[in-house]
Amino acid sequence: MDDVQLRACGPDADTDGIGDLTDNCPANANSDQANNDLDSQGDACDPDDDNDGVADGADNCPLFANPDQANNEGDLLGDACDSDDDNDGRLDVSDNCPFDQNPQQLDSDADLLGNACDPDDDNDGLADGADNCPVNANPDQLNADGDLRGDTCDACINDPLDTCTDGMFVNGFENPF
Repeated sequence: MDDVQLRACGPDADTDGIGDLTDNCPANANSDQANNDLDSQGDACDPDDDNDGVADGADNCPLFANPDQANNEGDLLGDACDSDDDNDGRLDVSDNCPFDQNPQQLDSDADLLGNACDPDDDNDGLADGADNCPVNANPDQLNADGDLRGDTCDACINDPLDTCTDGMFVNGFENPF
């Protein structure tokens, strides 16, 4: 029987049941013939299973092409194969800031871009760092009393020292006095 199999299928050096002529790894047993990157070498003997130019042993995504080895949060998985690139507990597919931690998914302006990665949280056209009221739209940047708060989020609009003591919340901000 072995003699018939040898003639019909040829030699099988790795004894995996696949003849050497059709075996994608003739020197390494791999009866499943797995070949992630569909090149001429099976995964059992392929030094780079995703053909990204980085050998599997050093590749942070050995089965997904990731030639630059990008790894946003510095864990063991490269971004190409990491389902939570910022490690905030939200899968990237449902994360409104997939590369910036934003576990609460806050999105003040409802633009589908979370506050953690949105340069303009209130969508008034002014970047948060230059906006005198970053979570309430204040496109004209009116500031009647000349303090650091724009009128739309200033409980004391006409008091530059904000000394009013109304204890009220204005647009989500508590009057500190």
